[in-house]
Amino acid sequence: DASGNPLLAAGTVKPERVDHYELGLKTQFWERKATLNLSAYRTEIGDYQALVTNGQLGVLRGYLANADKVRTQGVEWDFSIRPSARFNAYANGAWTDATYRKFVDAPCPPELSGGGSGAPIASPGLPGNSPANCDISGQALPGVSKWSLSWGAEGNLPMTLFGKEGQVYLGYDGSGRSRFSSNPTPSAYTWVDGYVLSNFRAGFRTTAGFDVYGWVRNAFDANYFEQLQVPSGNTGLIVGNPGDPRTWGLTVKVEF
Repeated sequence: DASGNPLLAAGTVKPERVDHYELGLKTQFWERKATLNLSAYRTEIGDYQALVTNGQLGVLRGYLANADKVRTQGVEWDFSIRPSARFNAYANGAWTDATYRKFVDAPCPPELSGGGSGAPIASPGLPGNSPANCDISGQALPGVSKWSLSWGAEGNLPMTLFGKEGQVYLGYDGSGRSRFSSNPTPSAYTWVDGYVLSNFRAGFRTTAGFDVYGWVRNAFDANYFEQLQVPSGNTGLIVGNPGDPRTWGLTVKVEF
């Protein structure tokens, strides 16, 4: 604390308690050429362990703390088709609602830092208007998008290349997610915007375990952040981890 005494309460982390409920359906149809799986779930976590940074404690690094109660619930689905040995496709998705149900003494976001404490929050950041902790009950958990989707397809044709029988193929994989909070305590400055990524591959492979293919990741060069975070030991600095730009390469694989 301010007097240099150890804060023993911050050094004690309680174990999590988890109650999980799930209801689902697994199906195959079209002569087992198509698969559809559905799942609805609800998970309640008591004493959820969250990695936080709290400038009020005077620490220089993040540490684990307990949130009283967390709830995550949602629906997931997986769909795939393989009408022939020459083509397959898939589409998966999830809708997720993940919130702190009760976390009354969480570290405050950076916009409520920089001043003193003990007064109502009329003008955040001014002396007397920066609380020691904040009630973030009902706010979003970090790293969880409301919507996340993935999809893709691959087609192939038989071919003989360099005297080896195999198949030439072309594939695509895409993914997308809606915006998400990137800090344990949601902040106006740590919401990561949603983004969509597209990956392509094309190559030749044999049943003997030889595979050579070219690939492009993030083919449309989307600009996005993987994470925004509030590092410890400062007020007002937001650090971002940018996602990979368009990347391409060639892979040769031999199995034996």
